[in-house]
Amino acid sequence: MPRRENGQHIHRPGRKAVAMKGAFNLVTVAGIPIGVHYTWLFVFALITWTLAGSRYPADYPDWEAATYWVTAASAALLLFASILVHELAHSLVAIARGMPVRSITLFIFGGVSNIGGESRSAWDEFVIAIVGPGSSLGLAAAGFLALRAGIGGEDSPIEGVLVYFTLANFLVGLFNLLPGFPLDGGRVLRSIIWGATGSGYRATMIASSIGIGFGWLLVGAGVLSVLTYDVMLGLWVGFVGWYLKDSATGGRRNARRSWGAPVSVVMSPPVQPVDPWTTISALVDEYMIPFRRRSVPVLTSGRIVGIVTLQDLEGVARDRWSETTVAEVMTRPPLFSVRPDDSLTAAIELIAKHQINQVLVVDVDEFVGTITRSDVMHLLRVN
Repeated sequence: MPRRENGQHIHRPGRKAVAMKGAFNLVTVAGIPIGVHYTWLFVFALITWTLAGSRYPADYPDWEAATYWVTAASAALLLFASILVHELAHSLVAIARGMPVRSITLFIFGGVSNIGGESRSAWDEFVIAIVGPGSSLGLAAAGFLALRAGIGGEDSPIEGVLVYFTLANFLVGLFNLLPGFPLDGGRVLRSIIWGATGSGYRATMIASSIGIGFGWLLVGAGVLSVLTYDVMLGLWVGFVGWYLKDSATGGRRNARRSWGAPVSVVMSPPVQPVDPWTTISALVDEYMIPFRRRSVPVLTSGRIVGIVTLQDLEGVARDRWSETTVAEVMTRPPLFSVRPDDSLTAAIELIAKHQINQVLVVDVDEFVGTITRSDVMHLLRVN
């Protein structure tokens, strides 16, 4: 019997294109509108105040007062220009791979690229995700080389800007490589799992779970910092953690909507299988009649090797049932099957198209359950 390829026609989860309220457009770069959210002004003021009020006076005590503020504002602007480069890297690669980019917005936690459509493959997802941290680390390397070359002179405002620029881009690159969705590192992790398993849904759920855990970890670290070390730092870390936790939770919801309910949510537990050497008499008397089953999976050493149905028994005379084994009549692979993380739609399509009573649920070669017509009807009645 022909088997529908796992994953075929499955809707892959992508980045949801949602305009950020409270943002105003500044310029257009490569056809992409660049906007700034009002919360960016708060962060710009905070960075400028922190650098001018404490960091630069401690590192460069001989500067004039106005120099601290001008240098701090320049460093803050250059940081957000770097974040814009980071987001442009994502966006331009996405466009090159056939995905539309509606806008880029700078906001309180950095920047976000409003990419429409969906990654068509795990490789697309990987390339689009990795280029962001790569660009930040590249900018950090450029700043480091500029410092090594002595550009601007020792103890100059240019050196002060370059030091902050280098350190900030290095930390942004490293932070975004952390494997917690929706950080770039979480998207990289998702692409790797997607490529390894062939399931974008499973990859999204795993990466989002890690992202939620990482967000809660930051919230806890923020609370600890408020209580024992630095109130402002703790509040900032806590807010970042909360934002990541909420974003990762949203990623899970979007995956469920995009993929539909996964097979694993609806499938029945694996029914008792038979081995290929079971006689038809034993099959009918011990496995089919007592449980009113029309079909039974056939396993060897835990691996599914076929399925035997009432239709398979029609060509065998009843007086030969005691000497005929299941192996002689069963339907062999390829079989109608889906994976636990496939969309339920895939199973419904198989049942409807081929007028069958059930679809096997197979994880790699392991039989893990079934999806029957009654399972589907029950779900429809409940919802």
